[in-house]
Amino acid sequence: MVGSSALECQEVRLLDADGTPLTIATTRAEGDDGSVPLEEVEDPSVLMHYYFGRGQRLVVMELSRQAPVLMIEGTLETWWIGGERVWQVYVDRPLVTLGPVGSAEPEPAAGRR
Repeated sequence: MVGSSALECQEVRLLDADGTPLTIATTRAEGDDGSVPLEEVEDPSVLMHYYFGRGQRLVVMELSRQAPVLMIEGTLETWWIGGERVWQVYVDRPLVTLGPVGSAEPEPAAGRR
């Protein structure tokens, strides 16, 4: 599992299950339950359509500040709390790290094949 410091205050790109970009958000530190709260969601209407309109929950977070870039699979959740929409991703597992710039082949993340 990625440590909370790797996820704290990082801009991430959220992708759908097919790898299509959804939006960009800023993360807060990972919770004890594996959740990653999202702040400053660039386009919440896209997440609303994905979650409620399409009924989809699986997302991939692309952590571009990691070297190499890390892709993390998770389950998107949302609530209406205190008059505002709150989003978070429950982290399932790292998918792959992307190889060196120019590499066409992703590498399995930490022991996954």
